[in-house]
Amino acid sequence: MPGLSGFVHRDDLSGERFDSAKGLHLALSSVKTPFFMKTARLLPLLAILLVSSCSTTEKKISKWEGKGNQAALSKVARQSSETPQLRRKALESLARLDWKPTNQERLEIYSLIASEQGREEAVTVTKQVSQEDFGIINGDILASCALLSEDGKWSDRAKATELYGRLKAANKKAVSMILCQETISRPDMRTRVLLLAIKLGIEGSEADLNAVLKEYGDKPMAEDYLNSGSDQLHEGGVAWANSHGYRVASGQGSHRSAWGRF
Repeated sequence: MPGLSGFVHRDDLSGERFDSAKGLHLALSSVKTPFFMKTARLLPLLAILLVSSCSTTEKKISKWEGKGNQAALSKVARQSSETPQLRRKALESLARLDWKPTNQERLEIYSLIASEQGREEAVTVTKQVSQEDFGIINGDILASCALLSEDGKWSDRAKATELYGRLKAANKKAVSMILCQETISRPDMRTRVLLLAIKLGIEGSEADLNAVLKEYGDKPMAEDYLNSGSDQLHEGGVAWANSHGYRVASGQGSHRSAWGRF
């Protein structure tokens, strides 16, 4: 999918302009008034309850990060009863704390977005691949992303070639699981994680990554998907936009990366 350049206008209601050097952007679309907007008298109490609940939990996450309480953060990240937003914040905190998850923790995090078949495959791979080897693969992924620019170019091709070769030879399901987790936990690196996923070209990884967007997505994440260079990830970004009242605004641009190519 082409990347884009120049400026794109937001929805005419706002008239704002923003730099779209990254490419495709989302703008709010005109949508029908939701039912809850028609019940305005119920909103103040509901809003207070939601804000209070969310704020308290987010404060706890910040407090746990400050104290380095990885166990508490890991529990939030793995609980299906927690909101996706709070799970994502917990994973972001854990990434900043240089968390080294166990295989069981990796499995539980991945299972929150995986299909039934994906979960079965993940159960098998967490038995086959040691925690140490998972950590090595994770390190190679982060090191590879550090060498990638956001237009898909390598800063050190010799070093990147070595890392790329190791990742291509590693257990594919393990690599896919880690790519999903890092897409959630490292927003500052997400574009490069997606570009690496495309370059590695692991079968089924795009479906997993689209499931991540569906569960944890927000506007910036959807824009990263739209600009990733993958047709399937682009489709995932469009689907997210359509279901959240956005339209895709675009212009001219050029390719970033190709599926399965270094």
